[in-house]
Amino acid sequence: MKKMILSVLVIVFVALELHAQVTTINLDLVTGKINGGMPLPAEKEFYIQGAIPEEIEMVKLLIYPSNKTEKSGYTYFWKTPFGYKDLSYQVLMADPLRSNTNYHLEFGYYQKAGADQIIEVRELIHQNIKTYLSTVTTIKRRRIKFSESDEVLINNLSKIVNQGAYYFELPNGDKFPGFSDITRAKLAQRGNLKLGKAKLNVTGLDETDNARAVYAEQYISELEKILFSEVEQFLSPNMLVRVDETIFEKYSTEKTSNSLPINIGYGAISLSKRLPDQEFVTSPYAGLSFPLGNRTFARLMNNMSVSTGFFLSNKIENQLNEKISGPVLDRPIYVGLGYNFFRVIRLNAGGTFITTEQAGGSNVNSFQPFVGISAEFNLWLGIGSKKR
Repeated sequence: MKKMILSVLVIVFVALELHAQVTTINLDLVTGKINGGMPLPAEKEFYIQGAIPEEIEMVKLLIYPSNKTEKSGYTYFWKTPFGYKDLSYQVLMADPLRSNTNYHLEFGYYQKAGADQIIEVRELIHQNIKTYLSTVTTIKRRRIKFSESDEVLINNLSKIVNQGAYYFELPNGDKFPGFSDITRAKLAQRGNLKLGKAKLNVTGLDETDNARAVYAEQYISELEKILFSEVEQFLSPNMLVRVDETIFEKYSTEKTSNSLPINIGYGAISLSKRLPDQEFVTSPYAGLSFPLGNRTFARLMNNMSVSTGFFLSNKIENQLNEKISGPVLDRPIYVGLGYNFFRVIRLNAGGTFITTEQAGGSNVNSFQPFVGISAEFNLWLGIGSKKR
């Protein structure tokens, strides 16, 4: 029995080594097909590769389930190696996709942005910020008032930047970090401005000038300069711009087959009732495990399982020479929880239904603790690709 368990371990380790090889699929821009039109791999890591023109410096992939929003997905980047010009890219899909599910895939291709493009997007964002501030600003008798809170104001200003620079990316893929504490401090300063003392704080006024309006305009102008400066720091000269994209909507993943974990191992049953001392009897056992989760998406819970099976030996006896059998097939039946180590070793613990055939001819049924260790391998159910 021990030799059989060792053989099973060797077979499983070889299988794991084969599964460790990462699949690579191709995106063909000429035919517009990914993976040759076949479903995407599911429940495992894989690479997506494809050809690109020489001037492309970055590829961005956004992927998320078709029935959800972008926030539920993942973004991956490929950058051309420093000092080299590659004519192909390769992106590792490190977060496995779910089986038999439709996904939205959006590939963006970026090259170095021209100086005129960066200037244009800066001016567009500047104008949108000015327009937004003029919309939410009112000048009261004694103070400058925004129709939105400072926090909402900053969030909306950040959205203006992100929307205006939607087709631009930094080489490291970082997003606009938001406006700094300098901007927040300038917004907070507004509460201390006294428009009633505007004439004392503004120089060079003509008699026809409205001191409050000039004072308020000066504050807004200073705020805009701070905002513009932070936008320009983000839109640096090394910015990349999207020049092309490839989109797949509702693209399916492969349907993986289910598996049933089978355990073959060796266990010990604790006997104590009616015996002078606690005793353990041992026997090989075989059974099934029912994982509490999917290994790919809930590794800890998948390692845990509800296990059940029976002890194989029909020659189990206690120290009183009483035969130990069970309620089914004259074999002890076990149930319990199992935990998987190294994908192939499962530790089981729980209870065993046993029948003790006493010397007087009567049978006593009881439920006794047991522990066991087993080798585990999967029996594939159905036709198709296997789960990892």
